[in-house]
Amino acid sequence: MHRVRRRSDGRGRARLWTIALGGLLLLAGCTVPGPSAHPGTTPTARPMPLRPSPTGTGTPVAVPIPGVTAWPSYHADPARTGDVAAGASLASLTRAWSADLGGAVFGQPVVASGRVIAATETNRVVALDRANGNVVWSASLGAPLTDVGSKAGCGDIDPLGVTSTPAIDTVSGTVFVVGEVSTGGGSVHHQLEGLSIATGQVVLSEAVDPPLPAGEDPVHLLQRASLAVANGRVYVSYGGNYGDCGDYHGWVVGVNEIGAPDLVAFETAPDGQGGAIWQGGGAPAIDAAGDLYVSTGNSNPDPPAGGPDPITYAESVVKLSADLKPLAAFKDRSAGGDDDLGTGNPVLLADGLLFVAGKTDVGFILRQSDLSPVASIDGLCGSDPDGGAAYDRTANRLFVPCSDGGIQSVDLGRDERGPLLSGANGAPIVVGGAVWAVQYPDGVITQFDAASGARLQRQSVGGSVPHFASPSTALGLLLVGTDTGVAAFRGGG
Repeated sequence: MHRVRRRSDGRGRARLWTIALGGLLLLAGCTVPGPSAHPGTTPTARPMPLRPSPTGTGTPVAVPIPGVTAWPSYHADPARTGDVAAGASLASLTRAWSADLGGAVFGQPVVASGRVIAATETNRVVALDRANGNVVWSASLGAPLTDVGSKAGCGDIDPLGVTSTPAIDTVSGTVFVVGEVSTGGGSVHHQLEGLSIATGQVVLSEAVDPPLPAGEDPVHLLQRASLAVANGRVYVSYGGNYGDCGDYHGWVVGVNEIGAPDLVAFETAPDGQGGAIWQGGGAPAIDAAGDLYVSTGNSNPDPPAGGPDPITYAESVVKLSADLKPLAAFKDRSAGGDDDLGTGNPVLLADGLLFVAGKTDVGFILRQSDLSPVASIDGLCGSDPDGGAAYDRTANRLFVPCSDGGIQSVDLGRDERGPLLSGANGAPIVVGGAVWAVQYPDGVITQFDAASGARLQRQSVGGSVPHFASPSTALGLLLVGTDTGVAAFRGGG
């Protein structure tokens, strides 16, 4: 483990190795409260791999673009609404550029300080010029895991490097990324890097594997849920690989952005296994008080059908304090087998409410204060909801992605289903009252009229896109991660 305070003189990276021993001692002294503790638990930090210095320039960027100038994390804001005001027009959409980055971009491209940031499954992190997609700087977290199925026992992402959406601290100008790093012989660890958006220089470097019970291995964890930044910490969530092989638990861990890491952790299944926090790639929602909300999957192996899942925090929404102590929980008691409430992240709504939906095809409206139920909407999607819903705050309407196709609208004024928007299945966003969503793996992006569900525009991305792909927008661009990099579009063509 290595950590360095941010410095304005550019010497922070040189100090990483000089503080390595002290950093290792700090991690060894971390404690995890409450239900996360296990007899025989040991920290799983591993040596950080050598990697090249970032390439490129640190020239400041001017952004004379009206409207949305930043997309700092999954679905733009801590509430995970995916709802932003209209900026530069996206009418008559045309391709602006595409960037071949040599690997799949599963997370949303994020944007701040006039730059587009993307991270790949090859563990490459890049800053791109918004005008032409050229690489401004590039950095590597280390070698990704390859031949994943034979080394982990299951999984459907190969190579396996950065899978989650990065998160940006816009005050410090730092982007945080977590990659799965191969250390040889089938061993891995999960590495958190904080990089200066301006230069790509490393300002934070930390091994962030959870404090696993004795006998468990981080190769069985997938860091799929997007990162979150709040309370001076970076929060990192974990589930299992596709196929649920090996022994694993769902986790959230948090480390300080500055100073000693003081790792905190929440484990979803201290009384069993499973309870993945993967959320279809979505991020924990965070309220104004700094409390976190996550949704969890089923126990492992699958419990009997019909529910309830016997593991305490499985098939649940859990509210966590800043130091990851559980404050409240709601369990979908009808969820059994692989019904998986954790297929999408909680979304914070107006009036102190939140929304979540899982594979029982039921949407739940809960109070944020104590997660008590307010209403439920049955029959969502007609197939499993998968990925983060978008919330149109002006119209008080939700848009839920459906794995077998379509975006299910939900009228929150009446707590009932609206039209199913056909032609997309990825997590949508709302831009100036219009809905944008991707069809994966085909690689088509569609704009819908939010009120009627009518298709307004439809554009090929130019190649296939990863599962649960979700667009982002800023600086007059609409951005989509693809199986080879990033595609960008602008209006007015």
